[in-house]
Amino acid sequence: MKNRPKILITNDDGIFAPGIYALWRAMQEIGDVIVVAPDTEKSAVGHAITITDPIRVQKVHRENGFEGFAVKGTPADCVKIAGRSLMKSPPDIVVSGINSGANVGSNIIYSGTVSAATEGTILGIPSVAISLNSIKGGDMTTSQKVAVVVVNKILENGLPSGILLNVNVPNIPAESIKGYKITRQGKSVFKDRFEKREDPRGKFYYWMRGETINDTNSDTDGFAIQNDYVSITPIHYQLTEESFIKTLESWNFSGSTT
Repeated sequence: MKNRPKILITNDDGIFAPGIYALWRAMQEIGDVIVVAPDTEKSAVGHAITITDPIRVQKVHRENGFEGFAVKGTPADCVKIAGRSLMKSPPDIVVSGINSGANVGSNIIYSGTVSAATEGTILGIPSVAISLNSIKGGDMTTSQKVAVVVVNKILENGLPSGILLNVNVPNIPAESIKGYKITRQGKSVFKDRFEKREDPRGKFYYWMRGETINDTNSDTDGFAIQNDYVSITPIHYQLTEESFIKTLESWNFSGSTT
């Protein structure tokens, strides 16, 4: 691209998260950056949008010149309001992250990070979600380098309509990365359990805990990051299972009585 691209950065960990600051710093070398992100953490909200409350927006300043818009809403809200109101023209790319915690397997459904990128795709903007395989944050240096590589490749090659990239980075030094793997969404799941607790007033509540059970198939996202590869998965928001349509038509709903 001849001119510096306009890069919209968002996330689901909130505008004060270390990951979005690290991403902002990395994207400075590529283009002109605008940050629009939730005012507080919105992890695992999926593709929720705000329709019954006002969406409040406030300017935020952080160290070293970081500035952006804090939105009282969801990650998808942030992309919507950025593209439709806060920016004079749509961005050239939406980059969501750097998320604390991998978004692989079934986690993709819940992820606000991936949903923000999905919203960008719905709006016709090339989009990518970037996550670090560490729920405690970890060193963002490797993820920053990966983000620069991936974003440059997207700007160079473009993405097909309706497709976004879901990128997951192992929590290891850059020199230990074995390479980049193009993967599919695996069947990794979070095996959750609910721990019953009692508050000081004698009322019971539950806290969700558990562990991730990773897919062992070598072409999947979870397997790649467990084996020190950067995982890049193309995702489409079209959820129709085409292979089942003919079978479903054979059920003859039209011949049934209501």
